[in-house]
Amino acid sequence: MGEKMFSVIIPTFNEERIIEACLRSLRRQRYSRFEVIVVDSGSHDRTREIARRYGYRVVEVERRRPHDVGSAKNEGARHAVGDALLFLDADTVAEPNCLSVLEEAYEDPGVVGVSCRVLPLGGNGIEMGMYQLNNILARFANRVRVHEFSYFSCHSYLKAPFLKVGGFNEDLYACEDLDLSLRIRQMGRFIFTSETTLWTSPRRLRTWSYLGYISRYVRYLVQYYLDGKISDYYI
Repeated sequence: MGEKMFSVIIPTFNEERIIEACLRSLRRQRYSRFEVIVVDSGSHDRTREIARRYGYRVVEVERRRPHDVGSAKNEGARHAVGDALLFLDADTVAEPNCLSVLEEAYEDPGVVGVSCRVLPLGGNGIEMGMYQLNNILARFANRVRVHEFSYFSCHSYLKAPFLKVGGFNEDLYACEDLDLSLRIRQMGRFIFTSETTLWTSPRRLRTWSYLGYISRYVRYLVQYYLDGKISDYYI
């Protein structure tokens, strides 16, 4: 089996302050077979200009509601030419070995999706501890095949099974990554790796407060597992 071609898909809305660090991290990848697609939902700032300056493709979509990333991600996947998809948030920085680690994981023919460790970029001790606990929960849940007790986005999937299960559920206001990772398990194994780390901004953690962040995600998970839907927007 030859090396995978990756399509890195980044949904954006007014991300000019933070997206450049994400794009720079992709330029530093040791793995060379990838494209980058920035799916922009009508930004009023320089987000699209910055992405084009890096030579990356920009796809423009209509923003229908406050948190419409499922639709944006699906649109990016429709434009992707890669065998594998990696969905990144605009405030996330990938380590240089990220795509290499994902490609190695996909050498197992039974693997259809991969998540990896996520830590707070510039986080303090409390924030680092909260993210580390989430990583431990993610790894444990993955091993006992209950995905998941924790919640992280920025997952990777093989494109063929992604398309076969219908991509992201665009009706969900949150937990679209969790929902897809559960459904794609019909096609094979979804695994967690700690061989690489995604460093993401803890801006929402700080905006919502630490207790507010925890209670919000617990509420999302309870709503999803009990009702199969999220009743309030992720904003």
